[in-house]
Amino acid sequence: MKNYYYFITILLFFNGVCHSLKDGEIKLHLIPHSHCDSGWTSTMNEYYMNQVKSIITSMVQALNIESSPPRKFVWSEIGFLEQWWDDMPTEIKNDFTKHVKNDRIEFVNGGWVMNDEACASLESVIRHLSNGHKFIREKFGKQPESGWQIDPFGHSSLTPTLQAQFGYKHIVLNRIHYELKKKFRDEKNLQFKWRGSPEGVGPKSDILAHVFDDFYTSPPHMSFDGYNFLAYGLPRLTMEMIELARNRSVFYKSPHVLIPMGGDFAYRNAYKSFEQMDQLVASINGQHANGESNVICQYSTLADFFSETIDWHNQNKVAFNYYDGDFFPYADDSNTYWTGYYTSRPLLKGYERHVSSKLRSAEILSALQMDEQNYPAQLLNASKQVSILQHHDAISGTSKKHVVQDYFSRLQKADVLVSEQSEKLLASAFSEHSPTKLDIIDIGGSLNFPSSNDAISFVLFNQLSWQKEELISIKVQSDESLVSSNNGCPYVLAQEDFLNEIEIDCSPRSDFKSDQSDDHKEFIQIDFPAKLKPFSSKLYYLKRKSNPSKSNWILPKTNHFSSIENSVYIANLDENYLIKSLESKSPHGGNHQKTELNQQLLTYQDIGGAYIFRTNKQIFEPPRQVYSTFTYIGKFYQEAQSILQDTHQVSNRYGYYYYGGNQQQQQTYSTFNYNSIKLINTGSEMIDKKINFNFHIKGINGTTTINRFTTDIDNNRELYSDNGLEMMHRRSISSQSVEVGRETQSYYPTINSVYIESHSSGKRLICNNDRSRGVSSQGQGCLEMALHRSLTYEDGKGLEIPAIDESSINARFECYLEEAPSNSNGGGGGGDDIRKQSINYQHKFQIYQGQDSSYMSSKTFMLKPLPEFIHILSMERSGPHSIKLRIHNIENNNQSPITFDLNGLFSFIKSIKSIKEYNLSLVNRFVDNNIDNIFASHRSIVGKNLFPIKDAPTRYNPIYTKQTKITLYPSEIKAIEISYH
Repeated sequence: MKNYYYFITILLFFNGVCHSLKDGEIKLHLIPHSHCDSGWTSTMNEYYMNQVKSIITSMVQALNIESSPPRKFVWSEIGFLEQWWDDMPTEIKNDFTKHVKNDRIEFVNGGWVMNDEACASLESVIRHLSNGHKFIREKFGKQPESGWQIDPFGHSSLTPTLQAQFGYKHIVLNRIHYELKKKFRDEKNLQFKWRGSPEGVGPKSDILAHVFDDFYTSPPHMSFDGYNFLAYGLPRLTMEMIELARNRSVFYKSPHVLIPMGGDFAYRNAYKSFEQMDQLVASINGQHANGESNVICQYSTLADFFSETIDWHNQNKVAFNYYDGDFFPYADDSNTYWTGYYTSRPLLKGYERHVSSKLRSAEILSALQMDEQNYPAQLLNASKQVSILQHHDAISGTSKKHVVQDYFSRLQKADVLVSEQSEKLLASAFSEHSPTKLDIIDIGGSLNFPSSNDAISFVLFNQLSWQKEELISIKVQSDESLVSSNNGCPYVLAQEDFLNEIEIDCSPRSDFKSDQSDDHKEFIQIDFPAKLKPFSSKLYYLKRKSNPSKSNWILPKTNHFSSIENSVYIANLDENYLIKSLESKSPHGGNHQKTELNQQLLTYQDIGGAYIFRTNKQIFEPPRQVYSTFTYIGKFYQEAQSILQDTHQVSNRYGYYYYGGNQQQQQTYSTFNYNSIKLINTGSEMIDKKINFNFHIKGINGTTTINRFTTDIDNNRELYSDNGLEMMHRRSISSQSVEVGRETQSYYPTINSVYIESHSSGKRLICNNDRSRGVSSQGQGCLEMALHRSLTYEDGKGLEIPAIDESSINARFECYLEEAPSNSNGGGGGGDDIRKQSINYQHKFQIYQGQDSSYMSSKTFMLKPLPEFIHILSMERSGPHSIKLRIHNIENNNQSPITFDLNGLFSFIKSIKSIKEYNLSLVNRFVDNNIDNIFASHRSIVGKNLFPIKDAPTRYNPIYTKQTKITLYPSEIKAIEISYH
């Protein structure tokens, strides 16, 4: 019987399947795939050893068997594939390569992982995709053309914007809001041209999108892993698949229907699965050959499916319609909004952002070094570890506890590698044969000042390609008892020259302990303003006290202050030392302009889980007492600190204790939260206008903790949050405050920045964040940011146990008031400066302490400034006399293109030999991946386009590599390699 079906299939392949479809015929494209999470309920290595290794091996062996139509497979996660590749003998690797070259295996997405779209930053998404494409190019000489984002929990407009510029033409999506999916099905709009950056790079961000009409798993009864369909009956399965084809075809304009065949960790027995699918395909095609059915079936890759679908649309002049928004928030139903993971596991989110910034700096240092040595292996290893964190169950905080710990371990490994290489690279950049050792001082770290030393030296390094100013705050740790000294500041600071002493604020401090134990680490904190040129270092000497007039000894004041101020603001404080209003000072000494800015630290009772944010009680402030307050009044800053004691009553009914078999319990306990508000006073308005906030808080079981600002800004509950690249307009479900349980429907992700804007005056409240988090406007003039979550409920999305997270974090953000620019056209404009300020906040000056100052120096590696909003997004050494760069124009989308000259830019480049242009991967050359051949309209699939249609820049706009000048449109990123003498 089996041979009969194979015979029928061969005949059909040559006589039936390859012919053009007749009217009324439907073609089923079966896409065999295995969705392999890079960690979720098991670690990545556990998944690899227990499942993925055998899945890939079994798949290759199954494809070795000739069939007609030929068996095919699509593969996405390259991080797993590299592990498998390193483990396999040459013979099976050759088989895999043969199937890739014969288009039997197609790489879809082709990133290191399948990234999350709400929490991963621009730089990190580019990084993981580039690492995957590098492996594919080196091993197989290929590059992906189709995206495959089938499991992330909502879809960002950053995705088509980046993937189109990586050379992709199409993408498959899955998880969109249930009402939208129904609308698209009903109106046959599940396939559309998606423009990710309608105000920015326009056509360069276009991609043809296909949304699954159901889900990414095989149809019912057709998952053949370990399942013998003979028990169900081949004739019955045949009729069900034919009926499925007819039912699903009504959702699409073309007769080509994509059916995913697979699911989570599918094809552990690929031989058996394909053997049974072969018979199903043959049976379906047999019925078509006999005139009993209008359905034809074959195995396809995404390239096959999109090619035939596009050809049909073009030949029949049926246009794909158009979409220019994103797909947040994602919801299963009216009570299940996937908005909790924007904030879940904030400690992991913050650490990933910190390590990513350090890694970027190390790669830049690799290009600046004097001896032209390379450290690619160590930095590439760190880059791969960071790439794993972009997985949609990693940075999202939606994995089991031991998996989260594995992600922390990977970040710690990357952190150590990056620190070691950064210290070597910067030392090498100072001197070709430098014997000195540098030690990087991370956030929260301290300069070490031994009692035997009269002075120590350190350098600041600016990793950004523009001049930058900061107020530097450094801890100084000594083996002497200096903190309690009444003799004033024990140190003085000199800049660049040992005798060039500068003014500092100097204060005795101790670390905050959330349990209020006596184990406090005491230290001296020094604060001073610093200005560094682009890609430059500046040398400092910290000495024993020699000129007391230069060091301001700032002792903490324990009496209550009603306000703190600087040259820009007066911040009026409530009894908790939270802001209750803000007065903006007139630069000409006139009347102050008062802004209502009431700050609250509030709590939602959260009955959701790691994924789902769900409330059942009005937001509240827990019973709170002020444990202590401190105020520091220095020359360069004023800072108000408070320790707040909150009392919590937590129910464990359906949480962790429920799974242990206990009945409902009420637990009452107290926590201590540290709060700091800091106004800076350096004389630079760009720095001084920003109010710095820091909360040291821990996760409280069964709650989400938020910071809320209530203002007099009439924003109509609208806000703007960024997708990592551009600000997105976010509308709330109602202009009025909503009832309990519906608050989470108006939560959105932010990668870096968020603001609200007055409809009448244009006044804005802008906040830059230290990590991704959920944000919302729950009322007129309201802006709230979720800071922490700890869940005692399980939301039924696969984790099986609650995501309890009682970690302590430092949640940092800076906020400022600003008027919308005149060209904002009612909101959303001025994104250039917002983006620049958020980049400044993400990439602080780095601090390195050295042992021998004679091998350290103030040094500038850029000889001339770039135009104001031109940002070197990344830079790395690619050879002894070559570097690779991604250069980004972050200017407002309403502006004109910017042209600049690379010649004479870097101190280590005497003259430019040649320039090569790549796509964003910096692996594959920039070629024309034009999709103008796709018959499409600009008719919106949601009723109305959000933005006017623009035609510039064109999708393919290569630079003229015979010269050194580059032109960048607003929001455009160019990727180039410079070879030099």
